[in-house]
Amino acid sequence: MDTSVRLLVGTRKGAWIYTSDERRERWELSQPMLPGWSFSHMAADTRTGAPRLYAAANHWAWGKSVAKSDDLGQSWDYRSEGLAFAPDMGISIENIWCVQPGHPSQPGVVYAGTQPAGLYRSEDYGRSWQPVESLNRHAHREKWSGTGGGASCVHSIEIDPRDASHVYISISAGGSYETRDGGQSWTTFSHTARATNPDALTMLAGMRERFPEFFPDGVDPAAIDEMHRMRIDRKHPDRLWTQTHVGVFRSDDGGATWHDVTVGLPSFHGFPIAVTKSGEDGVYVVPIAFEADNFRVCPGQLAIYRTRTAGCTWEALTCGLPGPHDYQSVYRDALDTDDLTPGGVYFGTTNGEVYASANGGDHWQRLPGTLPPILSVTALTM
Repeated sequence: MDTSVRLLVGTRKGAWIYTSDERRERWELSQPMLPGWSFSHMAADTRTGAPRLYAAANHWAWGKSVAKSDDLGQSWDYRSEGLAFAPDMGISIENIWCVQPGHPSQPGVVYAGTQPAGLYRSEDYGRSWQPVESLNRHAHREKWSGTGGGASCVHSIEIDPRDASHVYISISAGGSYETRDGGQSWTTFSHTARATNPDALTMLAGMRERFPEFFPDGVDPAAIDEMHRMRIDRKHPDRLWTQTHVGVFRSDDGGATWHDVTVGLPSFHGFPIAVTKSGEDGVYVVPIAFEADNFRVCPGQLAIYRTRTAGCTWEALTCGLPGPHDYQSVYRDALDTDDLTPGGVYFGTTNGEVYASANGGDHWQRLPGTLPPILSVTALTM
């Protein structure tokens, strides 16, 4: 059977799918799907054979939804019964931020993360949802960004492939938590990481002085409080990677301890991070400028950085990417890898451009079309 690769691309104004064969040389672009909806994240669920697509979809008039498609995006069901905070919490969902299919041993289970920070679980393939109250009412909630976590979001949900009860989540400006009992209880683990970059330490000190309410008592000010994106390495499940507000970190023991591996990158700041799913080990990030005036773009040269040495060294991958005088960025979910050999890497930019590499990032090609600002890119191999 021939292998095909699809890129699920979510934007501020709809979703698109790119399709290619395993050579990944020629790509076709679909028509827009659910035009006008904002797709914060897309996921492909292959646990039961034929892929089922999930999308964190938001519309200013039609509401917030985990949309589902069983025909590769030709039709969508965006009904999401029960996807709401409990009435007594006094808050409502502003955006569905991410969606994650559950463990293979639980084929109907799907997770969704929201803004304000909330976690939801479905046991019927996303048709109905229940809030994970142990997290949504966590004692730390008032420490999350904004009163009651109003500006926070659950943006990363990672499941240990060896244990369905072991789940990691990350909250923007709210720390990161894990459960080992299927969501009955949650403990923090990001506070064990310490930034070492001098510029990052200066920035953290200023934040601690200005916003002391967002730093838990007894936690080192250099400890990371905000992961921008966190990923589990499926090849080595005890290894976690994260791009944070203050650097790139690696854990080799499931988050118990962390190593700051920012040295070698041009900036300690960035959002997306992606890990190879098979074959040669590799991790990819997109450093951006960190300036007080919120410049926060690639400063003139769009560049993906890769490590194949667990963060000991980094190399800039720019062959085929625009620059100089190119000022773009890549949002937290707009970078992904496939599971082919050699490995493919894909990303979308804030300017609506999609780039693909079929050789681990050594060479890039821009894919056809210019889309609205791209929020997410997800690779699906079939």
